[in-house]
Amino acid sequence: MSDVVDETLSEGPASDGEVVHWMDPRPLAIGPAGISATAAGAFAAGAMAAVAVLALLHWLGPEREVRLSRRGR
Repeated sequence: MSDVVDETLSEGPASDGEVVHWMDPRPLAIGPAGISATAAGAFAAGAMAAVAVLALLHWLGPEREVRLSRRGR
């Protein structure tokens, strides 16, 4: 049998009362590439939404015919 002792268990509980530290969320680290990709994705989503709204307005809008009166000819 080996005489290896787990040092993490022999220290006892943490001084602030927390027992488990591995469940803490990691700090957010995106970097320049992530920020660029997020900005490009947001731009593309906005452009697609604008085109969709314009297409919906065109599809749902009334038929717009310009009718000139006899005097306007």
